[in-house]
Amino acid sequence: MFLEQFSLGVTKDYLVRLFLVIIGLIIFSLLALYSISDNPLSFNSAFSRQCVFLIFSFLVFLIVKNIKIKTIHDNSTLIFIMTIIFCIIPFFLPRVEYTYRWIDFGLFYIQPSEYLKCATVIVIAKYLSNHQLQVKDPSIVLVPGFLTLISAFIVLNQPDLGTAVIICAPLIPMLLWAGVSNFMIFLIVAPVITILAASNIVIFTVWALIMFIIFLTFQSNIIVKSTLYFANIFTGLLTPFLWNNLAEYQKQRILTFLNPDLDPMGSAYHIIQSITAIGSGGFFGKGWGEGSQTQLKFLPVQESDFILSVIAEELGFLGILFVMILCFLLIKTLLDIAFQSSDYFASLVIIGIGSILLSHIFINSAMTIGLMPVKGLPIPFISAGGSFLLSCFIMIGLVVSFSKN
Repeated sequence: MFLEQFSLGVTKDYLVRLFLVIIGLIIFSLLALYSISDNPLSFNSAFSRQCVFLIFSFLVFLIVKNIKIKTIHDNSTLIFIMTIIFCIIPFFLPRVEYTYRWIDFGLFYIQPSEYLKCATVIVIAKYLSNHQLQVKDPSIVLVPGFLTLISAFIVLNQPDLGTAVIICAPLIPMLLWAGVSNFMIFLIVAPVITILAASNIVIFTVWALIMFIIFLTFQSNIIVKSTLYFANIFTGLLTPFLWNNLAEYQKQRILTFLNPDLDPMGSAYHIIQSITAIGSGGFFGKGWGEGSQTQLKFLPVQESDFILSVIAEELGFLGILFVMILCFLLIKTLLDIAFQSSDYFASLVIIGIGSILLSHIFINSAMTIGLMPVKGLPIPFISAGGSFLLSCFIMIGLVVSFSKN
C-alpha cells in the first residue's frame, strides 16, 4: 500500500511538472504570435486562431485523459485503420496548396497525417506488448517495421516528406525500449545510412568499411554475414531512384541547404532570413514587438515553421535558451513517466510520443539555424496550427490517462 501511494505521488509530481512546462511553451507561443500579428484581436490573425485552437484542443484533452488504457489497447488496430483511411481521403479531394495533405471543412482545414503519427505508435506498442516474450526473436521487428512503412508511404505520396520522417522516428526508440537486440536495430538503420552515404563516394567507402567491421563481430555463419553485408551495400543503388521520386521543391530544398548561394532569393530565402533574424537578436533581443525581420515580414512562415526565429530576434539568446530548457524538461518528464509506468503497453506508447515530440523539436530547431533542409515541421505547443496543436494535446491526454491507470 505504501509503495502504491508513493508511486501515485511521484507520478502526480511528474504530471504537475508536465503541465507547467506545457503552459510555459504556450505562453511563449502566444507572446510571439501576438507580436507578429498586425491586428491580434482580429479573428483572422494567427494569435486569435491559436487561442481558438487552444480552447478546442484543451476540451479534447479533457476527453482523452479519461479514456482507460484498456480501451486504447483493445481498439488500437481499429484506431490505426481508421486513421489510415482518414489519410487516404485527401487523395480523392481537390488539392490544397498543390498537395493531398488536407481535408477542407469550410471554416478550417484538418491534416490527417498529424494523427497518424500517434495511431502508428499505439498499434506498434500493442504488438510489442503482446509479443514481449518473443522480443529476442529477430522476426519481432517485421510487423512494427511494416506498419511504419505503410504509414510513411501514404504520407510520402501526399507528398509530405517531413511528416513521413516523423512517423518513422519512434520505431527505433520503441524497439530499444522493448528490448530488441542492438544488432537488429543496426540492421534496420544500416540501409537508410547506406542510401544517404551513396551520394558521396568517400562517405560511402568509409561506411562500407564500418559495416564490414560490425558484421564481422556478428555471431553467425559466413553465408549469413555475407548476404546481409552485400544486401546493405546494394541498397545504395536505390539512391538515384529515391532522388528522382522526390518532388522538385524537395530537391531544391536539399540543394539549397547544401549551398544557400544557389538560390538566395528563392528556396534559400527562408533559411537566410531565419539566420539573419536569430543573429540580429543578440543576447537580450530587440524587445517584444521590435524585431525588424519579423515586424517587416522579411521572415516567411514566421507563425509556424520559423516561430523560434521570432523568439530569438525579439527575446534574444536568453529567450530561446529558456524555450530550449522547457523543451528539454518536456521530453525528460515524458521519459520519467515512462520509467515510472508499471504497464508495458503504456510505457511503450509514452516513449513513442516522446520520440515524436523530440523529433519535431530537433528538426525545427536545426532547420531554423540552417543545419537541416526546410521541412515545414512545427515545434510542439509553440507553432501556430490547429491540426498539430490538437495532436499534441491528444498525445498529452494519452500520457495523463496512462499515468492515472
